[in-house]
Amino acid sequence: MVKLRGRITLFLIIVLSVIAFGMIGFIYLRTYEGGAPTFIDAFSWAIITLSTLGSYSTDTMLDTTMGKLFTSFVVILGISVFFVGTPLILAPWIERRIKSTLKPRPSNIQKKDHVIICGYSEIIDEVLDALKLHNVGYIIIEENEQVIQKITQKHLPFLKGDPTEDHILKKANIQSALSLIAAKKDEQNAFICLSAKSLAKNLRVIAISEKTNSAKTLYAAGATTVINPRIFAGSILGRRACHDYTLDVSGKFANFGDLEIRQYAISSTSIINGLQIRRARIRSVTGAIIIGLWKEGKLLINPSPDEPLYEGTTILAMGTKKQLDFLYKLTGGEK
Repeated sequence: MVKLRGRITLFLIIVLSVIAFGMIGFIYLRTYEGGAPTFIDAFSWAIITLSTLGSYSTDTMLDTTMGKLFTSFVVILGISVFFVGTPLILAPWIERRIKSTLKPRPSNIQKKDHVIICGYSEIIDEVLDALKLHNVGYIIIEENEQVIQKITQKHLPFLKGDPTEDHILKKANIQSALSLIAAKKDEQNAFICLSAKSLAKNLRVIAISEKTNSAKTLYAAGATTVINPRIFAGSILGRRACHDYTLDVSGKFANFGDLEIRQYAISSTSIINGLQIRRARIRSVTGAIIIGLWKEGKLLINPSPDEPLYEGTTILAMGTKKQLDFLYKLTGGEK
């Protein structure tokens, strides 16, 4: 705003200087031609010349060669000032208006029985699918501008701010929320848990940890549950390897209400054999969510969309029975 005011002030000074220059030149040349110009005549001539109207009266006309050259010079000078100066003023103003229009705007926040999600990542995308499946409202709290741009592009409800600050959590209606998910760095998650519990003692707080040794700290900070995605998936696959549970023909080995977790190995006849996860479009075609891959004896949690799928790769996926049955066909099964 300060820069815009400065440009406007400079533009007005230049315009007034050009008008003054024209008035002085007119008075001098008109007197040289034998006239008796007044201040009003000079001002009128300057305005008419700068506006390129050319409607001069007998008292505001320069007839000599020098007068005509001076008139032409002032016309060119006036056109240059307005054609160069006007865009310099309007361009920043228009740009500011466009940015203001396109700027991400915080969403309306549900009053109660919603889930507050502190932080956004690919893992949270999976959480959101589960919340939508159960028709549970949510609000994402995020402070990173680049991440907010991604959230906006996906039309997800959000609140801009630092989730470790009490006033931000209050804006998210934490007192009446169903639960809170802390999905930032482990250190931030500890502060989020402390703030959340100080504002709503009975709130269910789930913390996602990156490091295995952070669980005790997060529990001490007030987390109701601490989840480490790597440990969770590794535990499930470990039990399968040890035959610590019954595995049916569908490949199912975990059940969460309407959702199931299954794993299927990709066969040589599979239509997704050799494709990247992105190109296989498993999520958009089947609705199932890939939460891990077992490749060459290594477990990949939340694999990249560019990860290739080859024969022998085992997909660890979550979804409804119908969605996972569809996925089974894609992997080369004959169900």
